Amino acid sequence: MPDSHRRHRRHAIILVSIFLLSTIALVPISSIAGYSKTTSVWSGTVNLVDGYTVESGDILIIEEGTIINLGDDKDILVAGRITVEGTSASPVILNSIIGDHDGIIFNSSSDGLGSKIDNLTIKNSEYGITIYGSDPTINNLRVENADLVAIDMFDSASPRINNIVIEGGGQDIPLTTNWRKGIGISVGAFSSPIIDGAVINNLVTRGLNYWGNSGGIVSNLQISNISGATTSISAGIWIEDSLPLVSNSNVIRSDNGVYVRHITEGWNTRPTFTNLVVEDSQYRGIMIEQYNHSQFSNLPMNAIFNNLVIRGTGGDNAKTPGLGIAALDVNTSGIKIEGGLIEDNPVVGFRAYMIDSSMVVNNLTLLNNGGDGFSIPLNDRAGLFWRSSNWGISGPPTINDLVVRNSSGPGVLMWKGGVRGTNWEITENGASGLDFREFHPDVNAILSMNNTGHGVSIRDSSNVELEYVVTSGNGVGSLSANLGSGFYFDESNDVVSGGKNVSCYICTSIDDNYGVTIENSIDLQLHSLAIIDPINSPALSVDNSGLSQNGNIIFNNLMVNSNSTDSNNYAIELNDVDAEISNLQINGNNSGFFWDAKGSLNSYFNDSTINSQNTNSCLDLVDHSELLANNIGFQCNSPPSLDSSVVNMSNSFFLSNSNNSNYFLMKSSSHLRWISSSMMDAPTFESVDNIIDEMWYVETHVVNQYFNHIPFSSVNLTFDQYESEYFDILPYEGVDILGPFIGKKWTPINGWSDVNNVHTGCDYDSVHNDSEPFELDSNKVVTCTLEISNQPPIVVWLLPSPDEVYASGSEVIFDASLSWDLDNELMTYSWSSNIDGDITSSCEFNDNNSIIIANNLIQCLSDGIHQITLEICDLSNNCASEQRSIELSNNPPLLTVDTTPDISAWGTLYLGKTASVNIDLTGTNDPENDELTCWIKTSYNDTELFLSDCPGQINKTFPLAPNQFTVTVYATDGVHSPVTWTFNVELFNELPTALIEITRTGVRSQDILLIDGHNTIDPEGDEIKFEFWSDIDGLLHSGITPLDSLEWSGMISKGNHEITMYASDDLPNHAGQWTTAVVDLIVENSPPVALISYPIENYSTNSGHLISFDATGSGDWDIACSDLDNSTGIICNYFSDSSKDLVSVLWQSDLLSEPIGSEWKFKSRLPEGNHVISLHIDDGDGGTASFSTTISVEQSAPVLILSSPNDGIEVYSNLPVLFDFRDSFDPDGDEFTVSLYSGL
Repeated sequence: MPDSHRRHRRHAIILVSIFLLSTIALVPISSIAGYSKTTSVWSGTVNLVDGYTVESGDILIIEEGTIINLGDDKDILVAGRITVEGTSASPVILNSIIGDHDGIIFNSSSDGLGSKIDNLTIKNSEYGITIYGSDPTINNLRVENADLVAIDMFDSASPRINNIVIEGGGQDIPLTTNWRKGIGISVGAFSSPIIDGAVINNLVTRGLNYWGNSGGIVSNLQISNISGATTSISAGIWIEDSLPLVSNSNVIRSDNGVYVRHITEGWNTRPTFTNLVVEDSQYRGIMIEQYNHSQFSNLPMNAIFNNLVIRGTGGDNAKTPGLGIAALDVNTSGIKIEGGLIEDNPVVGFRAYMIDSSMVVNNLTLLNNGGDGFSIPLNDRAGLFWRSSNWGISGPPTINDLVVRNSSGPGVLMWKGGVRGTNWEITENGASGLDFREFHPDVNAILSMNNTGHGVSIRDSSNVELEYVVTSGNGVGSLSANLGSGFYFDESNDVVSGGKNVSCYICTSIDDNYGVTIENSIDLQLHSLAIIDPINSPALSVDNSGLSQNGNIIFNNLMVNSNSTDSNNYAIELNDVDAEISNLQINGNNSGFFWDAKGSLNSYFNDSTINSQNTNSCLDLVDHSELLANNIGFQCNSPPSLDSSVVNMSNSFFLSNSNNSNYFLMKSSSHLRWISSSMMDAPTFESVDNIIDEMWYVETHVVNQYFNHIPFSSVNLTFDQYESEYFDILPYEGVDILGPFIGKKWTPINGWSDVNNVHTGCDYDSVHNDSEPFELDSNKVVTCTLEISNQPPIVVWLLPSPDEVYASGSEVIFDASLSWDLDNELMTYSWSSNIDGDITSSCEFNDNNSIIIANNLIQCLSDGIHQITLEICDLSNNCASEQRSIELSNNPPLLTVDTTPDISAWGTLYLGKTASVNIDLTGTNDPENDELTCWIKTSYNDTELFLSDCPGQINKTFPLAPNQFTVTVYATDGVHSPVTWTFNVELFNELPTALIEITRTGVRSQDILLIDGHNTIDPEGDEIKFEFWSDIDGLLHSGITPLDSLEWSGMISKGNHEITMYASDDLPNHAGQWTTAVVDLIVENSPPVALISYPIENYSTNSGHLISFDATGSGDWDIACSDLDNSTGIICNYFSDSSKDLVSVLWQSDLLSEPIGSEWKFKSRLPEGNHVISLHIDDGDGGTASFSTTISVEQSAPVLILSSPNDGIEVYSNLPVLFDFRDSFDPDGDEFTVSLYSGL
């Protein structure tokens, strides 16, 4: 019974119910994906208390909607590749568990591996994304409240960033801590990102921060509310020592809109801004400066602006109104502006200090700028204010196409320095339109209208050049001319100096309060000045009473039309002024012209008309020490007057329609010389110490009995009164205009005197004659005739010139054809040489031998120094002769030698042993055009090598020559000894010339490349040593012929290669010497290949079966096989030592949300269903590949795993036996039971 019972127990059925829930863990997945060690996929919520590192070679994929929580001061460090796959609807969130995390950090080992971030939001961080020397792509990033820097770049980082939002930052950091807080994007240390689209708002220090010689392209920025920094300058955009391109961007309501500062010598600071708008800045809209202000002698162009807009600086919409400094501020720097609008700034619109020719401004408009209130300094109320603009070797700053309107103070105020420009429009400003002080402008085409002060004001300036200037409507309502004139000059110039005069060319004042006002100025030149209808007179006022230096003012082509409210005022009033005036016209209802001279210098007055209908005055001249006037017309109702003046007035007149004004008013102590001018009535006078001399010219002719003028004859004029006897020798023409001489004299006591009589005498060749006397009451012509004896001809020898030198046998023209005879007799000419005798008939000649030509058709003049004698005789045998020396000489050839290759400066030609030299004598010539013979000869060989056609070229090699010798070049004309020139030659063993040809089967890295150098030849036949290099892959192949072939075939990595062949020979003295041949080659990325070799299409199994997933036939040529744990069947590069791509491999099922795996080969179970299995391969360089297959998985029975007892063990019957089924599972997740049976 007991045995039976025990037996029964051994056969008893033990039922154990075990309920197991089957699960499959899919991530993270360890694999040999590509050459990556690990591909990890994150989803859901990921907590990283200690941060995370994507190791070099690792790939991290973060799926949409993932929430990542980092520990305090922890980060995600990317040394491999990261892919963030957020979407706009379901972004990836990077937050902090507690405190502030440090975001994502890319180090340089991640460069080129294709990291990409899409739709990531970073919250509660100190740093958002930090990039060291890497190039991730970042799209749709949002960074909220990054305490320090949202995006930080160092070490030549070059990311691409698109459509980001940075909101808030820096407010949580104490004000007195490190300045580097509250920065949106910081680009430094040679970095160069491409940024397109960024909204940056509410930061403390900087929106965009550039430093450290960085660059890049930045576009579509919207920066606002950058304010509050106390330990640094707060700015929407800060550029320091960098050269970015910033386009289509706005900066709004920041402490400073844009701040550009150049600090480091040797680096360049030159950002370019295109379509930039800066609005409502608190202090400055834009500031550009060189930090070291003492470097004013070296002013680089530190910024370029195209289509710039600045408005609202310091205005009502600024954070704190009323704190503005300048809309655009430049200090010790240069900028270039191509198109700009600066408007509505209650501060100076454009302020610049210490600038030079590096300042170039084109097409700039300034509207409604300047501080309001008279307590504000004048310069802060200006639309544009420049001070200390240097005119250096390269010229001054430049402004073209400038518009300044409605400034609260002066439109343009420039103080100390110079400027050059054109086309300025300055209107409706609250002080002077254009105000130059101690300045040297060179500006043309200026329009200055309706300004409260002067149209153009020039103070204490020299070297001023203004052209085509129009002022109108300026100074209306001003109390005096020195407050509101069209043009105002004060102490400009105050001293005469060469080349530094003040000038205005074609300048016009129309309807200004006063026309032109000049005070204490000399060396001033106004050319083509027009003053039309000023409101008040005088239209032109000059007052030099406060000037101690001597000098004059030049008015040329001056037109004044004055109809002022007070017609008793002069149109022109000059006080204490010495001047040169020409082409003056005065019109209108005015009192004419008042001129009080300083008298230190002569004054001049020419070609002018005074038109005045006023009965009080016309032309009033005072205190002239000597005024020289010519061609002055008077059309006045009042006589011109002289007071304490000496005036010479020639060719002048009273117009016939004038009303009783054809006389002068002589006030006191004056002397008028009325020279060759119209008739004058008796003058009126105020004192008896006045004189008027009516003076005329005498045109005097001396002729012989044949009415020929006698050259160099003598004349004498005697007068009945006032003039002393006058003697003169007439010029060759025998006629001259003499005078002027007094015809009659007026004095207040005696009135007009009798007319003076003139007696004329003449002399020649001891013959004298007197002409009839005449009254000198007008300009006279007198002829004095002399009956002289027959005179010899007068010689006029034109050619050749004395002591002229001619080449042997060259043509010589002898010309005396303009000679003539006083007695009108025919003349004969004879020419003789002291060498060749009479040459008159032996040369070519004209009818009377006045012209002969030697050595043209007839060789009649030999070589030598000739004394040529010309004799001319008339029919009466009166002869005149003249001698001249000329020389004809045969000159040796002029030898000109040029060689290819060139001869060194020390006279040595270095030539390869097998090379040839080309000796070029084409520049050689003979002055007499004699036939030349040319040849060369070497020092080691007596053989002479003649040129077949000299001058010409000869090409010569030197076989069997010593290493050093000389070559002599000869040229001769057969008359002189040969002309020679010798140069040294040194022969050297030449290096082979490297030549390569490259052919390839395709343009990708997987294609075979053939580098062929067989065309490389050594001139002396030496063996060739060679190397093939790639600047990316290094040494490809090297060798020496004939052991090694001059070619290499293989594959090179992707990239822009510079393939170089180095060629030399096997001579020891050529060690390290190479010739090179370079070919640039672009090798494109080889895309990956995806192929599922197993499971096959329509494969069927159950969920309990372990399926083999095999990607044999897949791969990427840019992976090095050595980087794979098992490369069997995988496409990879067996020839490369390192991988150029970081490849990710993902297996996915359309029925699963998580990847199946990330290995080339692995095993895994799948749940029940019809699966579409996809293999995705991504090389991170734009290359992707996918392959899909369909399999069917049916449900399976549970999988029983008996962990204990082990098979075959022995147990004791009196002890319990552990049956462990806990590792059993059902692949389909069903509940299952386990039944245990015994075989006994």
